[in-house]
Amino acid sequence: MREGLVIKAKYGVFTILDDGKEVSCKKRGSLSKDKKNIFVGDQVIYDENDLMINDIKERKTLLPRPSIANIDQILIIFSLVEPEFSYYLAFKYATYANKYGIECKIILTKKDKDNLEDKIKEIKEVFNKVGIEVYALSNKTKDGLDEVKTLFKNKISTLIGQSGVGKSSLLNAIDPSYQRSEGEYSVALNRGKHETKETILLPYQEGYIADTPGFSSLDLDLYKEDLAKFFPGFNKRSEECYFADCLHISEHKCKVKEDLEKGEIPDIAYQTYLKLSNDAIMYIRRYQR
Repeated sequence: MREGLVIKAKYGVFTILDDGKEVSCKKRGSLSKDKKNIFVGDQVIYDENDLMINDIKERKTLLPRPSIANIDQILIIFSLVEPEFSYYLAFKYATYANKYGIECKIILTKKDKDNLEDKIKEIKEVFNKVGIEVYALSNKTKDGLDEVKTLFKNKISTLIGQSGVGKSSLLNAIDPSYQRSEGEYSVALNRGKHETKETILLPYQEGYIADTPGFSSLDLDLYKEDLAKFFPGFNKRSEECYFADCLHISEHKCKVKEDLEKGEIPDIAYQTYLKLSNDAIMYIRRYQR
């Protein structure tokens, strides 16, 4: 038996990296019977004779969309223009990362466009207040690229974001040998084309970068109670609220609202939270302590 890392999956065939060599395997029927799915990023045990995967090692993380296992960090990619940066989507994606216990950072692309310095400064200030690092770069001029490259060392990272924000362009800027297909942004449709069709792990600096399909929308699938806990900057504050199930909206003795009034939570963050909460549903009836 051998052990390896699943770096690609397509039509039921899994590409496994084992000691620098790629091996194509299929899943043994017993795994299907037990309803055990295999994802890119999984460490698996396979039979080198019949090239069948026998077992999946315990995962430390699992992200359902894009489907990928054992990642250390999520790098949320946004363009500053075309498509325009959206606080709503940025906080939505960051909440998604928090839900699955994965550290996230934000990378802004298209820094080379004119008169964006103030916008970049504002975005950094907002997210730094809720504990999220923000980086800005230009895939064309390479300005800011060296700083971003340091984020990947010894980590398994995944890039997520809308189509057309520059994920594949970023990967090609990091390492031209990747030769990832780059999509174009459509002004008429206000979105990009889905160039990346599958999830694949690319080796980089003793780690891996996952290139994943872009998407036009992302359903958080969070209840209001979950959102109140996982929204960036709210987790520890929620533990200090008077009510155990505080939604940080109309409750008294709410730590989130107290810090909002002090300016420790940006107003744009809280307004975005209210929009997301309005879209979410209640899970259980709420009780006081």
